[in-house]
Amino acid sequence: MKKIFIAAIAIVFLAAGCNQNPPQQNTVTIENNTTSGFDVNKLAQLVKTSTNPQVLEKAINDPNNHINNLDLDKDGNIDYLKVEEPAQNQLSVVDDVSSTDSVTVAKINITPNNNNTTADLNIQGNPQYVGDNNYYHSSFSFTDFLLLSYIMRPHPYYMPMYHYGYYPSYYSRVRTVTYFRPTTSPAMSSRYSSRSSLGSPNRSQRSFGTRNTSNGVRSGGFGSHSSSHGFGGGFGSHSSGRSFGRSGGFGRRR
Repeated sequence: MKKIFIAAIAIVFLAAGCNQNPPQQNTVTIENNTTSGFDVNKLAQLVKTSTNPQVLEKAINDPNNHINNLDLDKDGNIDYLKVEEPAQNQLSVVDDVSSTDSVTVAKINITPNNNNTTADLNIQGNPQYVGDNNYYHSSFSFTDFLLLSYIMRPHPYYMPMYHYGYYPSYYSRVRTVTYFRPTTSPAMSSRYSSRSSLGSPNRSQRSFGTRNTSNGVRSGGFGSHSSSHGFGGGFGSHSSGRSFGRSGGFGRRR
């Protein structure tokens, strides 16, 4: 009986010691994994000095310009980016992740003033791929903005002939770099058009809508057309990958 009493007292002391030293809790830090793999500021400079979208596309994919470090297909090489002209005065930079899946990296909107001597340049980068400094706005004169001449004259909308797995001869596969820091300028800022955080984008923020590749080439310039003129920065989904209207958004297209 005495042995049982001593054992019971020992158990009570052990239990009290455990309560005095509770197990430590691990602290988990959640980081923003926004990728900064594309330089919006350098894109603005290339837009200003390019004579047409094809020249711009070639400049974007020139590794010497150090504008792109995206590897969305995870093959270790920098992706080829193409330029599309979805509507009047508008361009977009697109990354074909696969033969059926693509993302819009940046949207470009050029607005000539009334006397056609200057123009406003607005670039909205996709924060998921360009980082925090994702918005660029500036004005340029006609002589300093070579692409303005192309925008002002009537022309077929430019649609690239290249796509995933089919690239121009000048494109060479270059390995991604470990440290890529986009440049900034006074014309840049951070602009989010969604109320929720883009660090963890929801389904509608990731969606860009369905692109219909069977549509024909349309005429550009200052003629009439049915596309929206708005440069909406919304991140919701929409039904046409060519639209830059208020319902337009960034993310993947299938």
